[in-house]
Amino acid sequence: MPRRSEHSLDEIRALALDAVEDLVASHGPTAISARKVAAQIGYTVGMLYHVFDNVDDLVLQANARLVDQLARANEAAAAGNRPQRVIARMAHNYLSLARQAPARWQLVFVHTMRDGRPVPDWYRQRTDRLFALVEEQLQRLAPRRRPAAAALAARTLWSSVHGICLLAVSDKLDIGGSTSAEKALDSLLTHYLGSWAQSR
Repeated sequence: MPRRSEHSLDEIRALALDAVEDLVASHGPTAISARKVAAQIGYTVGMLYHVFDNVDDLVLQANARLVDQLARANEAAAAGNRPQRVIARMAHNYLSLARQAPARWQLVFVHTMRDGRPVPDWYRQRTDRLFALVEEQLQRLAPRRRPAAAALAARTLWSSVHGICLLAVSDKLDIGGSTSAEKALDSLLTHYLGSWAQSR
């Protein structure tokens, strides 16, 4: 077991977040506990709670890494000229991330706060930013639509994108061919965005 002097608090934080990712990848999104993470990094549970407020904080900070990774990819996609293509690129980024790290991706959605605690503002701001990127493109596509309508549309559309990705990573999306999930996304986006652009 490493001595406490071997790592700074920031280094222990990074080790713990790496351990969360490793445990989830190996044992699934329900495998996280303070005891398991502490044992994996060679520190006590008490030290872990010196770095994180609680297990929720530990999981949310691990999830934030994935959310930030997707945000960076989608912010790069947002530099495109055509909003339809930008949103399509965002959706395919989402599918790629789900396929690359399915257990970590699912942890973002299966985790629930203990004892009914609210999700902290710092984390909600990260997820809100993902929706804001989609809203911006929807408003570019239909400038006369109200922001509230774009906010609802972004969440409605992404719920469908998420459903396709969830079925794809669970091997339950059977359309035919190796690119069935991509085809399903493209079909969804073509019809939804076409309708969105034409409605007033």
